[in-house]
Amino acid sequence: MGCATVLALISAVVVAFALHYAPPLLRNVASAYGRRVSERLGINKESEGARATADTSSLGYAGKQLSEELQAVYLQILKEAAACSQSFAVFDASPEDIDPTYKALVRDHPELFWLDGSCKYTYTYSKLGNVISIEPGLNMSLDDVPDTKARVEAAADELMRDVPADASPYEVAKAAYERIIATTDYDVSASHNQNIQSVLLGHASVCAGYARAYQYLLQRRGVPCAYVEGKIVSSGEDHAWNLVQIGDSYAFVDVTWGDPTYAGDAANANVPLDTIIYDYFCLTTEEITRDDHAFADPDAWPACNDPDLDYYHAAKLFYETYDEGEVNSSFLFQAQQHPGYAYFKFATDEAYQEASSALSEGAFARDQLLQIATDAGQDSIVYKYATSDALRIVKVYW
Repeated sequence: MGCATVLALISAVVVAFALHYAPPLLRNVASAYGRRVSERLGINKESEGARATADTSSLGYAGKQLSEELQAVYLQILKEAAACSQSFAVFDASPEDIDPTYKALVRDHPELFWLDGSCKYTYTYSKLGNVISIEPGLNMSLDDVPDTKARVEAAADELMRDVPADASPYEVAKAAYERIIATTDYDVSASHNQNIQSVLLGHASVCAGYARAYQYLLQRRGVPCAYVEGKIVSSGEDHAWNLVQIGDSYAFVDVTWGDPTYAGDAANANVPLDTIIYDYFCLTTEEITRDDHAFADPDAWPACNDPDLDYYHAAKLFYETYDEGEVNSSFLFQAQQHPGYAYFKFATDEAYQEASSALSEGAFARDQLLQIATDAGQDSIVYKYATSDALRIVKVYW
């Protein structure tokens, strides 16, 4: 809390104490002062402009974790922020309410891309009660917001244009994952890389931009999606990903790690840059924490324990054991469906290790690869593979 805020809070307490014991004349003077403060701030507690009229459907996942009192503050801030107010007042709040409420709002609403996540606030006592004056931190001029917003919305519509209006939540989630990865490069120097502009307009970003853009696309199609903050365990770096609700189940999605242009995962060094890594689409809590993700607030999230949402389960590329005949049959089928790659995910470490050993020995689908070479009129074939020890995944490219 800043010095100015602390002094304002102390002053408010002193004034409130003095007023309690003050004679009527002094209380009248204080009331007049309160009205002048309100007029200077341009607020009227009884007016529609002083309180948010948005209903609780405007609360995102983080907002729903707040108390009822803080939700009321959240909705007041949301109304003003969405209207691009440069400064505004909220009522019935204390200074310590603002930071958690504002943080929750920014996490829930990626469409407010002009907010940089910070804010300044001061506390004033008036006849109207506690008044917090807020000035949101901005990453661009508010004069430029309407035009930029129109371009962002048009880009989002174009990106999801061929996704049917009646597509299932799973289909929407998968399509958004694929389209962001296909049109975005990981670049730490990208402009506006902490918000959706970087992905939808600049096509380059970092994890924050990827996760907020994914959240934005899903929310526009009515699929609940939250922004998750945490760290990469092995490096200690800050990281962001998403929680998605599909039906009655939840799953975690890391769009950044699904992009081969992200160089953080050496295990995917052999993955062609024009493909998509599906390893991080709809993971359980157990899987994503096993694969180097640590939550900043682990108790804030629901249990994600439906393995059927995982890409490999849904695509029938999941194997309980390493059965050579089953793997070879699947390899040929995949080669016919999409020449150039084949994917496999195994249920146990033992099955995965058998597959990995076969890969390193050149025995994994060897006859099938040679048949592909023969069909192409060649004597041999060059192939690469990528493996994920944490998720027990094998990917072969040729």
